[in-house]
Amino acid sequence: MKKELYFAYGSNLHHEQMKGRCPDSSPVGKAVLFDYQLIFRRVADIIPCEGEAVTGAVYMVSEEDKKALDIYEGYPRLYNRVWVPVLVEGKGMMKAFVYIMNGGKKSPPPKYYFDIIKQGYRHWGLSFSSLKTALKNV
Repeated sequence: MKKELYFAYGSNLHHEQMKGRCPDSSPVGKAVLFDYQLIFRRVADIIPCEGEAVTGAVYMVSEEDKKALDIYEGYPRLYNRVWVPVLVEGKGMMKAFVYIMNGGKKSPPPKYYFDIIKQGYRHWGLSFSSLKTALKNV
């Protein structure tokens, strides 16, 4: 079965949510995507931004998992799927796919959704700094 790397930066950082959505997935490690910035358009999104970085995590996913992610992310209507280089802790630079929104206005996330992302950050041991910055910039 073909597997690919997926970079998560929003609610899919939450271990239980990701496992429920993508049962074949396996966590690979913490990762950083350079020259992008985390923002909120009610849901998490990333935009190109030179000199900034988005912290997240990489999962190995199957084709079935990828189909489930496409549905969840509203691909290709709401989000586009693109390949990006990410620095995976202890493993170096790797190519992973990520979902990037097809536009929209910045707006704050609902509390329940933001809480899921915060739990995901805790699961992975990620710094809350980019999350706090994204909220301030709404």
